[in-house]
Amino acid sequence: MTQLLNEIEQALTELLQSGLDTGAPSASRQLGTLAAQCEEMGLHTGAALLLEVEEGLSTRAHMIEKKDLTLSAVICRTIRYLELCREKLQEESIIQRWQNLYEKEEEDCL
Repeated sequence: MTQLLNEIEQALTELLQSGLDTGAPSASRQLGTLAAQCEEMGLHTGAALLLEVEEGLSTRAHMIEKKDLTLSAVICRTIRYLELCREKLQEESIIQRWQNLYEKEEEDCL
């Protein structure tokens, strides 16, 4: 799951670095693929956010006057979602280590 989160972050970073005009076509395809992977892994909110970014990029491509506030807000929400997922994974890792340590101590006592 960490790899998927990293790929999403990289795709969004590349999009923002290249600009919404330049990076949109390739990013749109990549985000659609990543959204499908999120759905497969049970990250339904992540998939929905990525599809929303993809749709925003597609809509933006057909607009004469670009209004990026809504798209930027979705990208920010997606990045925040990635942060929350990483925090959750870290928390689960810490809990697992504590449980393993506790089990080991119990075995040593017996």
